[in-house]
Amino acid sequence: MQAENIIKQIKSVCGLDVEQVKTPTDMPNCGVMCDDKKGVTVFTAIRDGKTYSFAVKGADECSMVTAALAREYVLSLLAKTPSDPICDFLRGNSVPHGVHMGKSDYFVFAVYCEAGNQGVTEYLMTMADERDFVADMSDGVTALCKVSDNDTDYRSAGEFAAVLKENLSEELKEKVKIGVGGVAHGVSELPKYYAYAKSALVDGAEFDPLSDIYSYKEYALIKTLSSLTAADKERYVKTVLDRSYREVLSDNELMTAAEAFIKHSLNISEASRHMYVHRNTLIYRLDKIERLTGLNIRNFNDAMTFRMACLVYKML
Repeated sequence: MQAENIIKQIKSVCGLDVEQVKTPTDMPNCGVMCDDKKGVTVFTAIRDGKTYSFAVKGADECSMVTAALAREYVLSLLAKTPSDPICDFLRGNSVPHGVHMGKSDYFVFAVYCEAGNQGVTEYLMTMADERDFVADMSDGVTALCKVSDNDTDYRSAGEFAAVLKENLSEELKEKVKIGVGGVAHGVSELPKYYAYAKSALVDGAEFDPLSDIYSYKEYALIKTLSSLTAADKERYVKTVLDRSYREVLSDNELMTAAEAFIKHSLNISEASRHMYVHRNTLIYRLDKIERLTGLNIRNFNDAMTFRMACLVYKML
């Protein structure tokens, strides 16, 4: 295979720009090496006695990871068994040679689009920088590992996910959902946190289908509660929501009001605007929930108690 074709394949499959370079005389056995003077990271692949050498921009730990993953892809191309090395890595199938497990932090997400993930993947590749990882994980899911450093404008993975969701919805005009795995501390944790993000997507679809962003940290507690017996779960719900809980949980208007109110950070104006109802209508429904359950969900603690009880009820 010609080097030009390899470069095109890397760009097409991995969304990565590489250039062909001369093989360094001091190339290590792992096949990946930083060149600080030129500001690039070189990787090589050998097949049938021929050496192919390429370079990616950057000479830091993130560039080392990118180059090592690209090298794995080139090796699979030369062996005529191409696969996406980033997908394999995030699924925990393999750790490529030359990967330097640095300590950079990453926000890790699994992004799902009902209309298919090709548009999502392409959009994420255009907004990612050379230190980020984007991979089409199939089944409508795209993985995004976004480097988080001191220069980031976002204080948390959840805050970034909210902005990302708005941008994707506006750009693609499609409904997207985002699983938030959290912050991976170093490249070696990326597969684990991607698994968290994918798990959050699955659990969120089951327990909170009206939402668009699901955090693994929230569902970690739900997974623990799911191990309770059905009798224990029902006892918990009855204790928290009082005896009239079935009247509330079976009333679509009340539950829609509660979910919208909590989703919009207990802001009556925002929730009523989103629901297209008058604020007094929403206040009336919140008052009814308080009367039937004993929980005033305009209070943060009561709101969280109500939400958790509703999620446990869905497990019954």
